[in-house]
Amino acid sequence: MIKIFLCILLVVLCTAFGWFLTRKHKQRKVFFYNLSLFNDRLINEVSYTKMPLTEFMNKYTFEGDFAKLLADKKESGFRGTECEFAYLTEDDKNFVRDYFSMVGKSDAASQKAYLTSVRADTERLKKESDENYKKYFNLYVKLGFLFGLMLVVLLV
Repeated sequence: MIKIFLCILLVVLCTAFGWFLTRKHKQRKVFFYNLSLFNDRLINEVSYTKMPLTEFMNKYTFEGDFAKLLADKKESGFRGTECEFAYLTEDDKNFVRDYFSMVGKSDAASQKAYLTSVRADTERLKKESDENYKKYFNLYVKLGFLFGLMLVVLLV
C-alpha cells in the first residue's frame, strides 16, 4: 500500500515539476496581455479624455510584473526605461523599452498615432506568448507525467 502511495506521489511530483517549468511562459503571457490592455486603454484615454499619464495609471490597475514596471516608471517620473525580467527575450525587452520611451512624451495626436501603430505589435506579442504558453504547458506537463511513470516503472 505504501509502495502504491509513493509511486503516485512520485508521478504527481514529476507532473508538478513539469507544471513549474511553464512558469516563465505564463509570466510572459500575463505581461503581454497587460501591455496590450494598457495600450488599448491608453489609446481610448488619449483619444477622448486626454488625461495625464499619471492619472491614467491611477485609474486602472494591472497585474503581475507589468504592474511593478508601471509603479517603477511612475516613481522615476518615466525617466528609466529599463525592463529586466528574465522571461522576456532581448527583442521583447527592446520593444518594451522603446514603447515606454515614447509613451507620454508628446502631444495627444502624436501619442494616438504612435499607440495605434504599435497596437498590431502588442497584439502579435500577446497572441504569440499565449500560443507559446499553451504549447509548452501541454508539453512540460505531459513530459513530467511520463518521466514520473518511467521512474515508477524503473523503481518497481
